[in-house]
Amino acid sequence: MSDNAAFRYGRTFDLFDVDHSGSIESSDLAALAGGVVRAGNVPVDSAKSQALHAAYQRFWEVVAHYADADYDGRVTREEFINAMSSGMSDGSLFTESIADAAGAEFAVIDTDDDGRIDLAELQTFLENAGLVPDEARQAAADMDADGNGSISTEEYRRAWLKFYLEIDPETKSFLGGPY
Repeated sequence: MSDNAAFRYGRTFDLFDVDHSGSIESSDLAALAGGVVRAGNVPVDSAKSQALHAAYQRFWEVVAHYADADYDGRVTREEFINAMSSGMSDGSLFTESIADAAGAEFAVIDTDDDGRIDLAELQTFLENAGLVPDEARQAAADMDADGNGSISTEEYRRAWLKFYLEIDPETKSFLGGPY
C-alpha cells in the first residue's frame, strides 16, 4: 500500500472515529451525521437531516460488512485500513454508499437549494465538520474542478468518489492539496 493510501485511509478513519475510541461504530456515523447537520444549520427533524442520517447508516452497514473482521460491531483502524487496501472500495455497494452519503451531505450544505456551494461556505462547513482551516480551504479548492468559485453536486460527489477510489501515489493530501 502506498504512503498516500495509508494516509488517506488513516485520516478517513480518524474523521469517522468521532468519539476517538480507536474504533468506528454505528454511533460514530450517527454522531458524524449530527455534526454535519449542525454544521449546515439544518433542523434535526428536517427531510435533509433524515436523509443524511439514513445515508450515513447505509454507509456504516457497508463498511461493517466489509471491514468488521471479528464481527464485534466495531471497526478498528487496522480493520478499516486492511479492508480499504484489500478492495472494499472496489465494490459497487461501497461506491453507491459514498455517492449517496455525498449527495445527502451536499443537500445539507446547500442551504439555498440552488445546486451550488460557494468555496467559503464549503470551507466553513468543512472546518465545522472537523478539518483544520488550511486543510478545509485546500479541500474546498480541490473540489472546485472547473475553477468557477463554487461546487456543484456533481463536483462534490466526484471529489469524494475520487478520494476513496482513485488514490494517486504522487498526491499526498486529504483531497488533493498538501497535508
